[in-house]
Amino acid sequence: MQKDRVYKIAEILLIIAMIFGWSSMLAKILLSEYYEFMRYNPASYGFLILLFTMPALMIISSRKAFNEWLSIGMIIFGMFSLCQPFTIVLYQCGFQTLVAGTLGFIVTSHK
Repeated sequence: MQKDRVYKIAEILLIIAMIFGWSSMLAKILLSEYYEFMRYNPASYGFLILLFTMPALMIISSRKAFNEWLSIGMIIFGMFSLCQPFTIVLYQCGFQTLVAGTLGFIVTSHK
C-alpha cells in the first residue's frame, strides 16, 4: 500500500515536471531577447527536462493506456506544430514535442 502511494506521488511530480519543461521551452522562445542575460536559467533547459521526465513517467506509471494516449497526443501535437502556418513559436517547439512523444511511446510499448 505504501509503495503504491509513493508511485502515485512520483507520477504527479513527473507530470508537473513535464508541464514545467514544455512551458519553459515556450517561455524561452517567447522571451528570447531576455534570455541572453540569463544563461544559466533552469528554464533554458526545458527540452532536457521534458526529454528525461517523459520516459521516467512511462516507466514508473502503471497505467499503460493513459501513457499511450499521452504519447500519441504529444506526437500528434508535435506534427501539428511542425505543419501549421500560424505561428513560429509552435513550430520551434514542435520537433522537441514530437521527439518526447515518440520516446514515451517507445518506452510504453516495450514495457
